[in-house]
Order: sequence, then C-alpha cells, then structure tokens
Amino acid sequence: MIKGSDFRSKEYELFLEHSEEIGLDRTMVQAAGGNTSIKEGDTMWIKSSGKWLIDARSSELMVPVSISQIKDALKDSSCSYDEILKSIDLKISPDGLRPSVEAPMHAILDFKFIFHTHDIFINALAVQKNSQIEFEKIFSDLNWRFIPYVKPGIELSYKLMQLKSFKDNVFILENHGLIVCGESLEEIRHLYQDIRVRLKKLHNKNSIKSNIKPANRVVDLRNTGYKFCKDESVNSLAFYQPWIDKLTKGVLLPDFLVFLGPKLLALNPNEDDFIEKLNKSSKAPLPFNSCIVLVGYGIIVRNDALRGTLEIIRCVHDLLSLIPDNADLQYLNSNETTFLLNWEAEHYRQKQNQ
Repeated sequence: MIKGSDFRSKEYELFLEHSEEIGLDRTMVQAAGGNTSIKEGDTMWIKSSGKWLIDARSSELMVPVSISQIKDALKDSSCSYDEILKSIDLKISPDGLRPSVEAPMHAILDFKFIFHTHDIFINALAVQKNSQIEFEKIFSDLNWRFIPYVKPGIELSYKLMQLKSFKDNVFILENHGLIVCGESLEEIRHLYQDIRVRLKKLHNKNSIKSNIKPANRVVDLRNTGYKFCKDESVNSLAFYQPWIDKLTKGVLLPDFLVFLGPKLLALNPNEDDFIEKLNKSSKAPLPFNSCIVLVGYGIIVRNDALRGTLEIIRCVHDLLSLIPDNADLQYLNSNETTFLLNWEAEHYRQKQNQ
C-alpha cells in the first residue's frame, strides 16, 4: 500500500487503471517508456523513472511531488534534475523511487491529468523531416502545438513553457511522442481516440510489410553471448533491405537509443571473421550491440540485454512498417545521442531494467 493510502480515491484508482491500459498497448508505450500523472492540489503523482506503466495497478510506481516546488526550481535557468528530486514528498512517497525525468513537463502543464506516450502512429510521422507540415493538416481544428526535438526533461519543459498557450492540450514531440492533457479521464480517452483515428487513416495508406519469410538457415551462436530472437516479426527486419538501411544509419527515438544503442550493427554470418566480430560486440557496454542484424538470417539479442529490449526492437519493427520506404527520416544527431548516453537519469533508468 502507498504511504498515505487515504489518497486512493476512486478517481485515483481509475487513473491507475487507465495508465495500465495504456501500458498494455504496445502501440502507445513500450517497456519503461511513457509516463502519466494526476494532480491533487499542490501534489502531483507521476510515474517513477524506469518503471513500466503495465504495472500501474500491481505495484507501487507513482511518486508524489510538489508542483509549486518544481515550478519554483524551473525559475532558475540552471535548474537540474537534482533540484526536481527535492520536490518529492518523502512522507507519503514509496521508498526508493524517483519521479520520471518528465516530471517538470507534467508540472508546468496546468491540467489535472497528463498522459505522455510514445505512440507509434504519432512517431511514424514525427521521425520524418518536415513532419510539422503534415501534422498541421491533420490537427488543424485541435488545440495543439508541435514541439521541435529537444532533450527530454527540463529542456523540454522550458520549450513547452515558451510555446504553449493556456488552452493547448495536445503536444506533438518531434522524434519523441505525444502529450495529451485533460481535466478528466474521459477527456483524455476522447482525445486519444480522436488523434489515433486521424493518424491511422494516414498510415493505412502507407503501411508496408516485408513478405519475405525467414529461410531455414542455421547459425551456431554457442558461446557468443547472443541468441536468436523468437519473434518472427522482429526477425523480418533482417530480410528487408530498406529496413536494414534505416536500422544501421542511426537512431530515431530516445528509447531506441537507451535500449539498443546509437544504431544497429549488421553482420553477414558467412564472413570468415563473423564469430570474432560477434565476440567483440558482446563485450561492448550496454546498450551497444544489444541487438544485431544477421542479414538474411534474423535478429540476435545479447544474453545480458536490458529488460525491455525485446519490446523496443519489436517497436522498431512496428514503427518501420508504418513508414514509406522513400521517407526522408530525421535521426538524432551525435550531440543528442551523446547527451542521452551519458545522462545519469538514463543510467538510472537502465539500472531499473537490468
């Protein structure tokens, strides 16, 4: 039970239920991605860093923070995540949990409920160059804002403060995801349904699938530190050259980077030095080489890969299947990937999923 269990109102229970529903939908959030929050007075309960929304009702994963303390901290242009951590209400917070790095973003959006997802129907467009133009056509009648890519957490919060109006309740985050705000869970549901219907109409025109079936080929992976993925859809990534090209060029989303590294390595098992390359790859620090494309054979996964790696590589497949082959994609640049790879907050999230 949460300390201060008297907070568990019917509305709060429904909030947890809806958070769990979103966690169960792999098209909306994957692994430890996404976060939700509910506000009660000056207290905001937000999903903790590294936890999974799928567990919203089965374990304690919501952290209470002071909204006013976060807003005060953000007044200092040099505000750090350590300052945000000081806003935790330790009297009623589950022990050992830290709020999502997106807590500042939730705090500065003045709605009772904030739901942030990594919706693949949004991201299939949000990772393409000049996507704002297309979103403007789709959402012209909504109160929404397009947010160019910025580092998650505090920097995203500052960007939202700069661009939002009091009535905006939908935010499209370039190379990141979707934020939906509302005063009731019913409002949240309605907005999500509306947004997804619009996006699905677009993607139904573009959806592609590789019809190539994996051949019955054998590769001996004993003592390499890797094993073949058992998911046929994931393995199809290794049989479709346009997808292989995209996978090995760079990374499109922060969670892809955190779980899979800056880009996927593609290897040919028929090369003489294949086993040597594989053994070397398995010794790289995670998330590097957590998954490797064996061209024409399938996807292999490191034995010590983070919990959630399968969910993320599956999301990669789901996302690419919605993106036209000729789409001009916008990858995270080297500065953006370096920041995320060295960010203590992401190291903490990775530890939660070892």
